[in-house]
Amino acid sequence: MWRFGVPALALACLLGTPSEGFAQWRRPRGATPALWAGLRGGRDFENHAWSAGAQLGLQLQDRFEIRPSGDYFFGDQTPFRWQLNADGVLAFGPGRAVYGGGGAAFTRVRPLDAVKTGYNLFFGLAFAPPVAPARAFAEFRWTFVNQTSPFRLVLGLSRRLSR
Repeated sequence: MWRFGVPALALACLLGTPSEGFAQWRRPRGATPALWAGLRGGRDFENHAWSAGAQLGLQLQDRFEIRPSGDYFFGDQTPFRWQLNADGVLAFGPGRAVYGGGGAAFTRVRPLDAVKTGYNLFFGLAFAPPVAPARAFAEFRWTFVNQTSPFRLVLGLSRRLSR
């Protein structure tokens, strides 16, 4: 229950949070999507491993972003060596300070020396307004792959590349 219940409950709470109306959510006609790039680092608390990685963000609508990312894991106890993510992110609340999402995960599992697929669920906090040229973030992430779902805390900084 705890393995799937807590992330599912957190995602349900985020999805149930009221936000602006749909007319205010759409991107103005003719506006180009914003492109973000950043570095991130984190800690896998289940496998006692640190990670370093990078991410891109393509803001398609005012509150929706496609965010591919990749992480490399350090340590001998972790079964993961690297992980690539294809995530979708939905922002909530005033100033889009809270976000949540999920997507596909592609992980190299060391004992099997094979790439396994799974999925991600996460939510996070952005520490700058959406119009800022750079924004720091903290993300709470679960990856469900190979009969495991480690909890990860990811911290990072993204910079706007285009308007």
